[in-house]
Amino acid sequence: MTDCDLCGVGIPTVAPVRVFKPKYAHSYPNGMWQGLCEPCLDSANKVNEEIAGASCGTAGKCVLCGAIAQLFDVDIKRPSFSKGEDEDTVQLCKQCLSSIGEAHERWEDEKAEEEAHH
Repeated sequence: MTDCDLCGVGIPTVAPVRVFKPKYAHSYPNGMWQGLCEPCLDSANKVNEEIAGASCGTAGKCVLCGAIAQLFDVDIKRPSFSKGEDEDTVQLCKQCLSSIGEAHERWEDEKAEEEAHH
């Protein structure tokens, strides 16, 4: 079991996303792997497609990489013992959203190949 790095849900398989973390730039110059569940991946990819040409956003610290940059809101659902799930908003930078877009394409391709084999 592994946990999604955005919502914290524990699932057997997450989609790998390579994220460049400025804090670890010397140790991991090509980025570090983060894991996202499919609903978080889809939600972040949707925001990535919507902001393709946008340059405005809220200044702050990215939840995934920790960089101080322009951030964009991504709606996610966190697991909750009392309600089942709580809606929440996390803020991600454009670079992380771009990485998530690439990971989403790879994830969809892998799913399509898997379905073709069955």
